[in-house]
Amino acid sequence: MWDDEMQERVNQRITYLSRLFLVILLVLTLRFWYLSILRGDWYKQKSEQNRVRVLSLAPIRGSIYDRDNQVLAEDIPHFRLIFEKGVAETEEIEERVERILGRELSPPFPERGVGEIILADQLSLEEVIKIEEVQNKLPGVMVESYPVRHYPGGEPFAHVVGYVGKINAEELKLLHSEGYEMEDRIGKTGVELEYESFLRGEKGYRRIEVNALGKVVRVLDYRHPCFKNSIVLTLDQELQKYSYELLGNRNGAIIVGDPYTGELFALVSKPSFNPQLLSRGMSTEEWNALSQNQNRPLTNRPLQALYPPGSLFKLVIATGAVEEGLTDRNRKIFCPGFLDYNEWRYPCWRRGGHGSVGIEKAIAQSCNVTFYTLGLELGADRIVNWARKLGVGQPSGIDLPGEKTAFLPTQEWKERQLKEMWYPGDTINLSIGQGYLLVTPLEMYRVVSNIATRGEVYKPHVVKEILNSKGEVIKKINPVLQNKIELKDETWDTLVRGMEEVVNSGTGWACRGLPVKLAAKTGTAQNPQGEDHSWFAGFFPSSHPQVSFLVLIEHGGDGSGEAAQVAKKLVEWWEKERKVKSEK
Repeated sequence: MWDDEMQERVNQRITYLSRLFLVILLVLTLRFWYLSILRGDWYKQKSEQNRVRVLSLAPIRGSIYDRDNQVLAEDIPHFRLIFEKGVAETEEIEERVERILGRELSPPFPERGVGEIILADQLSLEEVIKIEEVQNKLPGVMVESYPVRHYPGGEPFAHVVGYVGKINAEELKLLHSEGYEMEDRIGKTGVELEYESFLRGEKGYRRIEVNALGKVVRVLDYRHPCFKNSIVLTLDQELQKYSYELLGNRNGAIIVGDPYTGELFALVSKPSFNPQLLSRGMSTEEWNALSQNQNRPLTNRPLQALYPPGSLFKLVIATGAVEEGLTDRNRKIFCPGFLDYNEWRYPCWRRGGHGSVGIEKAIAQSCNVTFYTLGLELGADRIVNWARKLGVGQPSGIDLPGEKTAFLPTQEWKERQLKEMWYPGDTINLSIGQGYLLVTPLEMYRVVSNIATRGEVYKPHVVKEILNSKGEVIKKINPVLQNKIELKDETWDTLVRGMEEVVNSGTGWACRGLPVKLAAKTGTAQNPQGEDHSWFAGFFPSSHPQVSFLVLIEHGGDGSGEAAQVAKKLVEWWEKERKVKSEK
């Protein structure tokens, strides 16, 4: 029977269910409030992302020019055919495109993005016109332009200009926060790498609406990629090409520049490589053949290759000896053709000797015995200090990647690494630029440039100015005075007179008869791997220098030979082509 006790139980259950219902209602209300109010924008954004896809378009890089605005690197537009798969049937569109182009396509087609495929790449301009004329009959098909890097300067400029390539995993990890993506191009070497932040353009994009199945419905928005900045170099295109040609089939380096500004007019490394091939992308076999080539075409010799400087280093010895009062114009050192020291005989290059030699004649004739003697008097530590003071073993700060510095041997190094003491013979070898000493061509170029300016040390650079997209100069690279080498006038005068006599009466005989007065120094560097390396460096006009230069020819024999002959042609070219140009 229904009684009060049963009624109480029913009422309790109703109360319990009511409370449970209210709790559930409250939870649902709070959940609805959380989803629609607190997280509403987030879910709206996620929904939008599911409906709208954004495809990045490769940025256009800025161009690189020589000092006369001749193009050395630029982006050239190429064309490809993109198909949005959701708009029409792929097979039907493929057949139509083949009829229009008059050639077969090559499936399987690569995916470009969600719902996009590349029907054809490397379209000719004629094919682009054919597609555009019947665009209304090709739903979902569009012609897309994309940039390809072009290097009209070719091999002579490869080491300076550099090249671009697809970003690798390590680079992407470092640069992802700056907007780089997997398919992006990036500077790999040279100016392309050093000035990547300026040359890299702004990406474009295409916003695409897709349905629930991921098929393309329509293109919502499109922005063209663009470039931001271009770069003008200090290089002279004609001089760079001429210098490269002068080396012929020989390996070596040529540097030409203004000692008073640091501008480099030519920076040549040979052998070189075709930057177009590297930018395009190489097979593993092609890359291995290039990177493992025994002639090292990828090495930028002026900055990265190390050589014994030979007699060019005698300028360092002469500087230290005169400045420290060990010699002057009055002191003579007798050269019988050799120096006997501690039961060892060290030969001069002239077997019969030079006789009684003063410092200027010693520079002119490159007398080994004189520099053996002065080197022993200076000692190894002071020689190394003077080398550093003149710029050897010190980074120049040039605006190119990968610069190396000289190896300057010391007593501490030899004892630590070779477990041997430093012998007087080591100092003797160091005095003529041999032994363990290794330098880069750029460092020896700086030595002669610092003599030309009488101690004003300017930072070398290959970029002259940076332009914006309108062609306006936004940054001009001004001369940077890095240091001032304080020496007595007598020291500078002695060095210049001695270098003038190198040409007038000494080992630089190959450069006689030039239309301008030259101050120079020859160098012959012994090479354990083969024939001697040939050096020749200097500046002109010697009384008021405007141009410094250095020529290095690997296995070129003595410095009075091949390197000096190449230098003579360089100076003749400059006096004919550039002196006349400046006078106009």
